[in-house]
Amino acid sequence: MMSDHGGRKVWGKTKRNREDLEENPNIPIAARVGRMMKKVSITSEEEEAVGPQQQFLTMNGKVYSLRYQDDFVDASVKEVDLLNELEVSKLYHCDGLVLCVAKDNSELVLWNPYLCQTRWIGPRESFHLSDRHAVGYDEGRNHKILRFWDNFIRNMKRIEVVYEIYEIRSNSWRVLEEVNHEGLIDTHQRGVSVKGNTYFVANHYGLAHKVSLICFDFTKERFGPRLPLPFDSFDGFNGDLVTLSSFFRGGGDDEQLAVLFGGYESGFFEFWVTLTVHPNRASWSKFLRMEPGPFSGYGFKLYSSFSGGSFFVDEENKFAVLFELYGSKTKTVHAAFVFGQDGFFKSSVNLGQALILEHHHHKAARPPLVCSYRPSFVQVKENERLVSSSHQQTHVLN
Repeated sequence: MMSDHGGRKVWGKTKRNREDLEENPNIPIAARVGRMMKKVSITSEEEEAVGPQQQFLTMNGKVYSLRYQDDFVDASVKEVDLLNELEVSKLYHCDGLVLCVAKDNSELVLWNPYLCQTRWIGPRESFHLSDRHAVGYDEGRNHKILRFWDNFIRNMKRIEVVYEIYEIRSNSWRVLEEVNHEGLIDTHQRGVSVKGNTYFVANHYGLAHKVSLICFDFTKERFGPRLPLPFDSFDGFNGDLVTLSSFFRGGGDDEQLAVLFGGYESGFFEFWVTLTVHPNRASWSKFLRMEPGPFSGYGFKLYSSFSGGSFFVDEENKFAVLFELYGSKTKTVHAAFVFGQDGFFKSSVNLGQALILEHHHHKAARPPLVCSYRPSFVQVKENERLVSSSHQQTHVLN
């Protein structure tokens, strides 16, 4: 149940019924959380007090900071008032830097919440609707952004993938030549940075769309070999969901990878974490498994073509939090579902109503997207919001 202790909203550890996510004045977890959200500026003092247990969320085009204690019993969500009127659709984190991608990939903003610094990044030529992004750094600690998109060559009737690197220190883009890897990274798949490199879930040609893990090495500026996942899965509209997250083991500096596997096709879902992870190898351990029985009444979909799923794990306190849409009788809301050991569904938190937004020329409610965050002193040379010019166009191509 949810209780109130000294003005703090506390979500308990007991199981919840389906009605808990709907409007119910006796269980104040629904729209009340959304009504209590306040715009805040993230200060360095606040970040230092929070430590490693913090995430950022995108909901309804806005960015929120999510903080929690222990096993998500005490949590708070506040809107970040630093990005002004930017409608944010995706977030990527690496080494204290958060890359904010605007709706339809129309703008990029690099943000250090700890230092309250932002940099608006224009394209080399134009942004594209199929843009995918990743943030990382090389062995010299030079931070970079990888951007790649699908370029349809009409006269040859084929698609080639174009790769670019943005170097933060030099504030410039350059094209990567001869970047080949055996697979397809869908636009809904978000890469996850671990120890400076970014890992993706990819389909592989000739393997009936079987998915595996691949890593982009920011030192070599190349993709590594296919790495097997600890399960067999086939991505696609009728297949299972496979999506990634990251976490710090034991609250220290040992950054590791986590993967969510499951969906309606499998009838269950489970979370795995890496014991070790490198660009050319990874070892895994099963973290949690959730059977459909006690949870099937909630009726939300794990697969989303907009997000590909969103979650984080707390290995030390042995729980995972999954963010999704939940459709009640009257509306669709953003919800967080908390799972503990042995497949135990611990609690649910309603984060507010999901608005209908336009994305890639389609209108729909979009699930919350979460990324873990660890403060750092990496400098971001601030600038003003970019305007179109002959050299830096901010329009988007299909």
